[in-house]
Amino acid sequence: MFEKNDSRHEDEENRHSAASEKNCKNMEKKYGWKLKRVEPTNNPILPVDCIFEGKQTSFQDQWDDHQD
Repeated sequence: MFEKNDSRHEDEENRHSAASEKNCKNMEKKYGWKLKRVEPTNNPILPVDCIFEGKQTSFQDQWDDHQD
């Protein structure tokens, strides 16, 4: 039996690396994503991961959609 409020997708996360927490907040505003948290990485170039709610996205997919 399925419940009306199926929570299978509630745990999905959309992860993108960034140079700073401020960049995460900028992505949140620009793309309309809800920022859940920021996690440190071991990468000196992109030292944080921005964790957003929802299905994983790819900037490459968005880039391909805008090519002629």
